[in-house]
Amino acid sequence: MYCRKVSAPPKKLIKNGRPLFGTYIGVPSHLDIKGVKTPFGVIPLPPILTNIAIRSQLILDFTAGDYIGQVALFDSKIFGYVEVIYWNKKTNIKYAYRTFTGPRKRLIPNNLIKGIAVSFKKSRYLRISWDRAKNRFSILFNLKGDVLRPTTKARFSGITEKPNDYISVMPAPTSRRCSATWLCNFPIHGSISTIKGSESNYMEPTDGSAILSINRSYYKLHAKFNSLTATGNVDGHKIIFWLATSSFDANDTNACNSNALFVDNEITPLPQVFVTHAFGVNKTWNIQDTENMVDLTFTPVSDNLRKMNTLVFRTVYHTIFGTFDGTLLDKNGESIPVRGLHGIVQSTMLRL
Repeated sequence: MYCRKVSAPPKKLIKNGRPLFGTYIGVPSHLDIKGVKTPFGVIPLPPILTNIAIRSQLILDFTAGDYIGQVALFDSKIFGYVEVIYWNKKTNIKYAYRTFTGPRKRLIPNNLIKGIAVSFKKSRYLRISWDRAKNRFSILFNLKGDVLRPTTKARFSGITEKPNDYISVMPAPTSRRCSATWLCNFPIHGSISTIKGSESNYMEPTDGSAILSINRSYYKLHAKFNSLTATGNVDGHKIIFWLATSSFDANDTNACNSNALFVDNEITPLPQVFVTHAFGVNKTWNIQDTENMVDLTFTPVSDNLRKMNTLVFRTVYHTIFGTFDGTLLDKNGESIPVRGLHGIVQSTMLRL
């Protein structure tokens, strides 16, 4: 059966200019990968130049009551992109909001003990924060509507004594460069309200769950990324999984990746997965591995497609709401049946 060495995280992920590759359960003080020596070849470039190639991405998937959604932030230092999208699971109605931010020191913090990610634009205000000393998480957004969408306000808080932290430091794709991912899942409690004209809809405060991911990587000029997440209850157990593939995955992805299954408070590292959709992104997706731990299908329900072309970048984003079916295997060899589990898939292509 597949297994991977797991240890406590080091104080720093980069030591003497070399990444400390591995899988860690716990949380270091910072998710910082600056200072890698010669990440783009044998020519020694100054860190001020190589650090510019580091890009950051934050993805927060949440579900509460009748709603499921995703908050995505991308920080390239030159510009930032913020998107909030959520669906009503009963009606499949989609609500999508996005905005750009200009150059700033850091949109996504690298401090994992206490941090805050904020978009200050009045019409697209968003704040995600965490304080590990108090084991608190906070999600707040106030999004102004228009003729196509309502004004949305949401506030969720999470307080937990035992958040599940999972760190992966991986070659990207060779050992000269690295990619680091932090995963943390936690329960949430809060509400969402929408207002459009004289019509309003208010969801009473309810319990839910969320999984937060932050990734930092040395990007090339062309990058692709897929993430697949779902959360729910199976046979009385809280199930959350995170599966990801990218163009900067390690050459030996089975030995080092960010895939993980959370069952209650137990974490199972998962092997490399292969994701295919032979008939297009809006048809059935197949997700499998070679270790018989992941055998899933994803059936899309609603796709949010964004295509953007500017002078400095070109990007294509798919954020797809749908359902997962199949089987997962945890580290104890127990089979977990997945039937109609709501989840979200993000497929991204970025060219700088």
